[in-house]
Amino acid sequence: MKKLINIFLTFFKIGLFTFGGGYAMISVIENECVSKKSWITKEDMKELVILSESTPGPIAINAATYIGYKTNKTLGSILATIGVSLPSLIIITIISAICSFFIDIFFKKCYNKRK
Repeated sequence: MKKLINIFLTFFKIGLFTFGGGYAMISVIENECVSKKSWITKEDMKELVILSESTPGPIAINAATYIGYKTNKTLGSILATIGVSLPSLIIITIISAICSFFIDIFFKKCYNKRK
């Protein structure tokens, strides 16, 4: 259970603090998963990049799924994928709520000026 939480938190951190898309995340994933945590080998990392580029979908999500599966099978792959995707979902939801709030204010002011 502790390893599953660690997988989720590692990929959540990667998803939260890496800017520039999937290609920018590859070096961060390699640093975290090969150098620091030793979840995969350098050879696995080479395979990961090849597989992630050749399969459909975002590279970071494919990489997270691959590493999660290598470390803890199906549950690890699910948690790694959710972990890398969740920060973007949270940030977009917050931005959407803020934009919606300001759009409502703007249209109320425009509507009241017409009356």
